[in-house]
Amino acid sequence: MGGSKSKMMIMFIMLLIIFKSGWSEGCLDHERFALLRLKHFFDDSYLYDWADDEGATDCCQWENVECSNTTGRVIALDLFDTHGGEHSWYLNASLFTPFQQLESLDLTYNNIAGIERLSRLNNLKMLNLSRNSFNNSILSSLTHLSSLRSLNLLWNRLEGSIDVKEFDSLRDLEELDIGGNKIDKFVVSKDLSKLKSLGLSGIKLNCSILSSLTVFSSLRELDISETGFKGTFDVRGKPKPCFLILYMPTRFVYHRHNLIFNLISLNELHANLNTLLFTLSIN
Repeated sequence: MGGSKSKMMIMFIMLLIIFKSGWSEGCLDHERFALLRLKHFFDDSYLYDWADDEGATDCCQWENVECSNTTGRVIALDLFDTHGGEHSWYLNASLFTPFQQLESLDLTYNNIAGIERLSRLNNLKMLNLSRNSFNNSILSSLTHLSSLRSLNLLWNRLEGSIDVKEFDSLRDLEELDIGGNKIDKFVVSKDLSKLKSLGLSGIKLNCSILSSLTVFSSLRELDISETGFKGTFDVRGKPKPCFLILYMPTRFVYHRHNLIFNLISLNELHANLNTLLFTLSIN
């Protein structure tokens, strides 16, 4: 009888251990302290609930912070427009290294001109650096983020020639947006085989770039709005099945079976790329 009770007690303790390991009661102390340190580099008024007050110690409940339900580790930080300063500045990415399971980081609209030690964010899958002050040097800082799937560099200070080879190490990259920059040449290659979405809005490139984009065999979404393109985009011969969404607030003409349709102010088009030849023209 006593042996049976002992076995039941052991099983109960084991169940408690399993339950404890599979459920989190709140964020880890060292990550909470890291968030409080990070707060000093941003505007307190935007991160008002990031505090060490009694009753507010669970950082997983703080605004702009997302934690894993099972581990309690911080997995996402949304710091969109939280700096508030007028002058550009440099951010040390080592401030984020305590967040070892960080997967998503949004730093949009913070006037950041550079990030040091960005390569330490080994598990990052989504990085939004749009509407900042990054120049071309940011590209070399991204090369070690091999787990990255989504990268947004919209409206920064990139200029001149951008070679896709700069992103060669980002083998899993599925989304890339470099629109709104002063780029005059975009050199493509087959290395980004998983790229599904590409943003080139507002870039004044030669329309010949369109035909070269067919090397991206997984491409499903292309934003070429506000580019002023005029010319032909022949996408026949793409691997099957292949569908593409084009975002274009311009006059768009496409040919199919010798029929021509003029679609004015077209914002989105779903089309089978194996049968269509697109001709773009400006109003």
